[in-house]
This record gives sequence, structure tokens and C-alpha cells, in this order.
Amino acid sequence: MALKTIYVARHGYRSNWLPEGPYPAPPTGIDSDVPLAEHGVDQAKQLAEYISATWDEERKPQMVFTSPFYRCVQTSEPVVKALDLPLIIERGLGEWYKPDRPVIPEPATVAQLSELFPEVTFDTQWGGPTVIPSGKGETEQEIFARSGDFLSKFLDRMQRDYPDIERVLFVTHAATKQCIGMKLLNIENVRDSIDEQGNVLHNASCSIDWFEYTGNNWLLKMNGETSFLKDGAEMDWNFTYGFEAGSDADIKARRLRGEIN
Repeated sequence: MALKTIYVARHGYRSNWLPEGPYPAPPTGIDSDVPLAEHGVDQAKQLAEYISATWDEERKPQMVFTSPFYRCVQTSEPVVKALDLPLIIERGLGEWYKPDRPVIPEPATVAQLSELFPEVTFDTQWGGPTVIPSGKGETEQEIFARSGDFLSKFLDRMQRDYPDIERVLFVTHAATKQCIGMKLLNIENVRDSIDEQGNVLHNASCSIDWFEYTGNNWLLKMNGETSFLKDGAEMDWNFTYGFEAGSDADIKARRLRGEIN
């Protein structure tokens, strides 16, 4: 297998996380497809600077894949500009929506995103999604299974169609980031710790993980890195929170706990 490095980043700070509105409407017109706050845009620029200016050429991603939701494309934009790469939309990296949600958002198409992000070159050679999340929503177990299905098919696809590519970057959401990381580490319960010391994967806004293939398994070399962010780790999340990451319920619970204003 030529692919030996997978980076997984979470999108930046969302506009609906701010303490006060008015909050901007989703640019796509899609339910819950909120843009980043100005702070999140700044985080995305800091992520791009970290990757493009501090990593040598043998470490930088050669392909960038993103969830189709606006906040992830917005986070990816400065990265692909800095690396001079096209951006690949991959629905397998999409958000986790619970089945009891009133609306399960259907993301924008590449054509729609191209109009909203005219300065981004969108790759049209990838040939469609590797997997498509259920339109009925997903349980915790189902998103974990979806992430495993995505990874298995993605790795086969890369080996078959892109055998010369060694490094890729995923830009996704907290729950999907968590599930992908746990699947790469071959851990069978998304709520388990990743080592005997009880450590967990960290999923703060605009954080990034680094996984390296050893020939037998994937090794975690960087866990939720945020040292490059001016304000450090914010809005870390894992499944023990019990809410969709960044949802109104999540934000309300965080405020009650005093985690955010």
C-alpha cells in the first residue's frame, strides 16, 4: 500500500458557537449548514500556515478530502490554496446526525459549492463519494460502522487508482474524526481509551491528528494537535458528551457546565 500517512482535521469554530447572535443563515440554505465564525476562519488560516510553512515537502499532504458541509469546505479553503491543490468532496467524511433529529441535512453538491467558493478548484476526477451516510440519521454504532466502511473502501480505492500518493488530509467533523481515528487504531469501541494510560483522541476545533502506517498497522503520531492555534484547544468533543458536536444541545450543556460563555 502506497498510502502511508493520513491526517485528520476538524473544522474551525462555528458561528453558532458564539455567545450572542444574530447568527448568519446557512450560505447553502441547508438546515444546520452553518458557516465558521470569524474566529474559525482565523483558525483555518493558522492550520494552513502550520501545514504549508512548518512541514517539509516529504510531510505535506498530496491530496485534500473534505466533508461537503460548508464549515469543512471553508476550513479547507486556505489549506488547499497554500498547498496549491484541488479540493475533493467526499461524503464519507460527512457529519453525524442522530436518527431522532427533525431534519437530516442533505449536503450541497460540488456544483453548488463551486459557486459559493469561486477561488477553490474542486477536483472532478475523484468520481463520486466512497460511501454516503444514511439519510435517516445514524446511531453512535452506525456512524462508527460507516467510518470503518469508508476507510476500508477508501484505502482500496487509493491503492487501485492513486498508487503513487503517500499522504492525504481529511477535513471533517468531531464525531467522524473520532470514529476514523479509532478505526485506524483498530479499537472496537468508540468510547474506549487509546492506551493503557486512559488517553483519548482529542477533537478540538481545527485540531489535527497524524496517523502513520507501519506496514502492519496505523500508529498515532499526533493527537488533536492545536499548538499552532493562537488560542489553543477549544470545543474539544468526544462521544461521552452525548450530544451531536456543536449542536444547540451541546452548546447549552457546555454553557451550563461553564465551559463556554
